[in-house]
Amino acid sequence: MPMSTPTKTGVIICDHGSRRAQSNESLEEVAKLFAARFSDNCDIVEPAHMELAMPDIAAAYAACVQRGAKHIVVLPFFLAHGKHFMRDIPSLTSQAAADFPGTTYQIAEPLGIDNLILDLLKKRLDANDQPILASGEDDPRLKDTPATDKRIQCNTCPFELNKDTGVVSIKAGSGVVAGGVRY
Repeated sequence: MPMSTPTKTGVIICDHGSRRAQSNESLEEVAKLFAARFSDNCDIVEPAHMELAMPDIAAAYAACVQRGAKHIVVLPFFLAHGKHFMRDIPSLTSQAAADFPGTTYQIAEPLGIDNLILDLLKKRLDANDQPILASGEDDPRLKDTPATDKRIQCNTCPFELNKDTGVVSIKAGSGVVAGGVRY
């Protein structure tokens, strides 16, 4: 009986993506470090951003296949089962896979609640390496941010929070459809 060749697996580490190059470069560094640490069984590792930056999931999937992968595992660099994990990443991965018949893929669980996450939070607490600010003092991280860009939420989110009432509503013009109404 002939021995079957093991299927080469590609790994895609996927985050949200950012307009800030430094944020996107962090994921590239994570992918490089992951590939180096686990090189014995993960020799094909690619970073991907779900949106806002390249490489996107389709480009990373294609890169994995070009490097010889027949099976792709997407590792979401997300904490929980939010909309991106439940809908966007599966949709984008499915679309990418459609261009490569004969490949298979799976999407791993997000990082979740794990003792390692708790250890990392404690490490950050113990580092105490960020500025201590008095109430009303300007945060130095915002020094180059115009006042009009200092906001309480992401500007790409289709929802808005009323600070006074705590009520979340859908932004007008966001394109969201709820209850048959387009906002």
